[in-house]
Amino acid sequence: MRFILPVTCCLFILTTLLSAQNVPAFPIGEQWQFPDARSLGMAGAGSVSNSGNGALVMNPAALAKNTGGLHLAFSPMGRSLEERRAFPIYDRFGSFLTNGIYVVNSNWFGQFQGGAQYNFKDMPFLKSIAIGAFTELDHNYRYEEEVRENDFEREQTPFAYNQIINDGAITRFSFGAAFQLTPKLHAGIQAGLLSGSLDQETSIIFVDPDQEGLLLARNREISNTPIAASIGAVYQVDPYVSVGAHFELPYTLDYDVTNPAPAEGEEQPLAESIDYPMSVNFGLEYRGQQALKARLNIDLSYEWWSEGDYLIGNESTATFDDAIQIKAGIEHLFFNQVPFLVGIQYRTTYQNRQNTRLMFSGGSGFRGNGWQVDLAAGLSKVEYTARDLFDDSFFGGDRSGSPIDDVEESYFFGMATLKVDITP
Repeated sequence: MRFILPVTCCLFILTTLLSAQNVPAFPIGEQWQFPDARSLGMAGAGSVSNSGNGALVMNPAALAKNTGGLHLAFSPMGRSLEERRAFPIYDRFGSFLTNGIYVVNSNWFGQFQGGAQYNFKDMPFLKSIAIGAFTELDHNYRYEEEVRENDFEREQTPFAYNQIINDGAITRFSFGAAFQLTPKLHAGIQAGLLSGSLDQETSIIFVDPDQEGLLLARNREISNTPIAASIGAVYQVDPYVSVGAHFELPYTLDYDVTNPAPAEGEEQPLAESIDYPMSVNFGLEYRGQQALKARLNIDLSYEWWSEGDYLIGNESTATFDDAIQIKAGIEHLFFNQVPFLVGIQYRTTYQNRQNTRLMFSGGSGFRGNGWQVDLAAGLSKVEYTARDLFDDSFFGGDRSGSPIDDVEESYFFGMATLKVDITP
C-alpha cells in the first residue's frame, strides 16, 4: 500500500496501453458521424436526400440536389458520456449476490462542424462544389476512480485517485463536387485531408504526498498525409423514390508517438499505424404522396474492418471484425415547412461483432427568410463486460475472484445547425 514496486509499474504500463479506453477504443476511435442536425435527427440516415454540405460525408452526389446559389452551414454539437462500472459480489459460499457499482463518470464534450456550398443553375454538367470541416474521430474521454480501503464497516476517505484523460480529435477538411450525368443520375466525389493530434494520460495520484504515484503520458501527432476519399451516386427512380450508393476508400493514420514525461531509463515508444476500412453505404428515400410531406430514409452500411490492422512498431496488436450499420429515419414536413424528425440506428462494433448498439434520435427546427435552424438529439446505450482499468493488485487488493467488470455506457448527442441561403 505504501509503495509501487518497479515491476508493478511495468505491468501497469503494459495493462493501460492495452486497455486504455474500453469500447470506444483509444487511439482507434469510434466513428459517430453526424455532419448536421438533420442527419442526427434521423440517426445517421438520409444519405440520398441530404443535399447540404453534410453530403460531403454522407454521399457527395446529393450535393447536386440543392437549389441554386450559395449555402452556408454551421453546426455546434455537444456529446455526453456517462460510464458506470460494477463488479460482481459473492457470498462466502460463492453464490452471486449483486453487482456493486464502484465508479460513475459523466462528462460533456463539444465540437464544431460546418461548411459552404455553391450550386450552379445553368451549367449542364457541374452542378455543385462544396467545402467543409467535419469531425472524423472524436477521442475525448475522461475517467476518474476513487481508491479506498476494503473495509465496509466504517466510512473512509479516498487515499488515491485513478485517472485516464484522452484529448483530441481527427478533423476531415473536405472538398467535393457533384455532377449531372443524365437527367435522373447524379455522381459526386469528395477528398478530405485528415488532421489532428491525440493526447493520452493515465495516472495514479496518492493523497499522501509522500507516496509516489505514476504517470503515463503519450502524445500522438499524425506523421503521414492521410486522405479520406469517397465517390457516390444518386438515381431518381421516379418523383417519389430515390436510391444511391456511397463508397469510402480505406486510409491509414501513422502517428509519431512521444512521451512528455518519461520515467528514468524509459525508452521512447514506437510509432503507431492504424488502418481504417473501406466501406459502402446504400441509401433509399421514399416520399409520400399525401398532402403532408412524409419522407422515409433507409441506409445500410458495411465496413471491412477485418482487412485493417493496428501496428505498434512492426507488431500487430489487434484484430477487428467487420461492422454493419442499419439506419432508418422519417422526416415529416408540415404545411409551413417545419420539419419533424425521428430515427433509429443499429450497429455492431469492430472490436467484437457481438457487441451491438442501438440509437434513438429526433429533431425539429424553424425557418425564416433565407435561413433555417435545425435542432436534434440522440440517445444510445451499450452494456458489455471488460477487465478492470486499474487492477486492485496495484494497491494490495485482490480481484482474482471477480476480475471482470460490468460496464454500462450511455451516450447523449445534441446538435444545432444554422443554415443560410444566399440565392442570386
